[in-house]
Amino acid sequence: MSTQTLERAIGLIRILAAGGAEGYRLVDLQQTSGLTKPTVHRILGTLKEQGMVEQVEDSRRYRLGQEMAVLGWSANRTVYDLKELAAEDLAAVATKTGDTAFLSIRSGTETVCIDRQAGAYPVKAFTVEVGTRRPLGVGATGVALLAALSPEETETVLDAVKGSLARFPDAGLRHIRESVQGARKAGYALSDGLMLKGVRGVAVVIRDGAGRPIAGIGTAAINDRLPPSRIPEIVRILRIHANHVEQRIATAESGTGTGSVRRFRAAEGKPTVHKRSK
Repeated sequence: MSTQTLERAIGLIRILAAGGAEGYRLVDLQQTSGLTKPTVHRILGTLKEQGMVEQVEDSRRYRLGQEMAVLGWSANRTVYDLKELAAEDLAAVATKTGDTAFLSIRSGTETVCIDRQAGAYPVKAFTVEVGTRRPLGVGATGVALLAALSPEETETVLDAVKGSLARFPDAGLRHIRESVQGARKAGYALSDGLMLKGVRGVAVVIRDGAGRPIAGIGTAAINDRLPPSRIPEIVRILRIHANHVEQRIATAESGTGTGSVRRFRAAEGKPTVHKRSK
């Protein structure tokens, strides 16, 4: 298998991951990936043979297969579970703020929500479900992660995701760039209606032991709950618990803690150490 074919196969797997149990039609995969129909069909055939992809008999839609779940289970035995490491702190953020707290990881040019905790305030801002994938730059955690990259990397990501932003009419390239610039200046990300009108989100990044931005922790609430005067306190809480998570990651990576200890790699897999934005 050539490197190009491998990259295309991984791209299709990521697209299918966003489709959940319902899956995608062949034409959907073709349009989203930008590949030709024969190429998509050929790659899917190989993935089906290996159990990575399955085709629903009734709808003929494609979705991830059981082997992907098996591989994920195998990986969890050797790679530390970020959701588990951050669970206590995510719950603390929800308790202290009273609002909905989110934990998202970076997956290539996307973010994936891996955990969500509701605060005590009765009006909830459930802007994203666990397992949802969104382009980097959409939502507070996406802005925080994008802002943590170099300007060159940021433009590369934006060029890759611009075609998928049509699903998010309030998150155009101009608004995302403005939010990223604001995040670099402030040291935290603010999403003011980028995901849902009337809802604000605040987030900070979580870095691994090498300084790579691998995840974001944030909170979202209706506008009345997040006036400008309250944001500094929310940021203080987020930074405290992001720091706790980073300490746990460092312990897991060093092999001195309990549980799995293999280093969590950012989805792009490059060992570049990025300087922290000031």
